[in-house]
Amino acid sequence: MEFDRLSSLIIEVVLEKPDPVLQGLHARLAPIMEGDGRIEVVVCDPGMMRMLNRRFRMLDRSTDVLTFDLSDPDGPPEGTIFVDGRMAPPLSEVLERIIHGWLHLRGFSHHTPEKAELMERLTAEFLAGVSK
Repeated sequence: MEFDRLSSLIIEVVLEKPDPVLQGLHARLAPIMEGDGRIEVVVCDPGMMRMLNRRFRMLDRSTDVLTFDLSDPDGPPEGTIFVDGRMAPPLSEVLERIIHGWLHLRGFSHHTPEKAELMERLTAEFLAGVSK
């Protein structure tokens, strides 16, 4: 587990199993995820994702990212983002899933075409920041 504090945002990255590609994940996220709050990122396998999706969304299938918002209504974003890290996908895909979940914690959704477009644009902008 990696732990750091940027501003007053705390980011924890938990890997279900060691993966050399994902070991540097935290260092890539910290510079772009600013602000207050606490975010835990759990990279796990499709079986765990399916179990979580079935239990909390009543959908019996795996998914690529699940975000659990634990924020107080007037507080900073806090929560856990579960990401499917199946068979070591490219780091860019894992980062995209995490950013997607982080945007949910910041109050964004993709329930309308306009909101989905905004989330896609913001995700691309943050990914560009990670690539620098």
